[in-house]
Amino acid sequence: ALHEDIAPGGQKATLTLADGSVILLDSIGKGPLSLQGGVVVEKLDDGQIVYRPADVKSEEIFYSTMTTPKGGQYQLQLPDGTAVWLNAASSITYPISFAGNSRTVSITGEAYFEVVKDKNKPFIVKTIKDEIVVTGTSFNINSYADEPVSKTTLIEGEVRINDRILQPGEAYLNGKVIKTDVDQDVAWKNGVFNFDDKKLEEIMRQLSRWYNIDVVYEKEVPNMEFFGKMGRDLT
Repeated sequence: ALHEDIAPGGQKATLTLADGSVILLDSIGKGPLSLQGGVVVEKLDDGQIVYRPADVKSEEIFYSTMTTPKGGQYQLQLPDGTAVWLNAASSITYPISFAGNSRTVSITGEAYFEVVKDKNKPFIVKTIKDEIVVTGTSFNINSYADEPVSKTTLIEGEVRINDRILQPGEAYLNGKVIKTDVDQDVAWKNGVFNFDDKKLEEIMRQLSRWYNIDVVYEKEVPNMEFFGKMGRDLT
């Protein structure tokens, strides 16, 4: 039996720089930090990490990776102003300044993007399974390795995934375009679990990532469906 409440997750992440050094973002103070390539990254009052574009003529491209643990999430503003919310047990790798003809990042786990429009420089997100091409739009990608499906949900704008076009309210799910419940798909970013029409296994995977718990089924997994919502700030 459990004898104590398990605390919810919070603002936790690490930043791995091109030279391999690691910064614990939740423990550093507010203010600017200088990185390789002349780029300045700043931690704001709300904890968000913001990259200030560098006027650097160097040909070398430096990459950073933000990583959240189980029980952590974080928000990031990329050098072009694109906003990224990173869910628990996820990562995003990106150049610290966008040179060339595109803005390309790669993610694991789950992330929500609000992409700054730039028709001359498409924004490209790579996952293990898919490549999402964007000009300017809001969308969510869920590509956790332990989830049976990879899902990209479009909130507004337009994206192209593996030569398929998504319209707002649609999702790309393992090669198919479907209608989706947008509010449910982005509930995590708004501080809520939405368990409507969800199986027990899927719910427990979400809870294990946010509360940093391991879930063990001593017998077969019960075939149960749930409905309801729950704040992510609850124990």
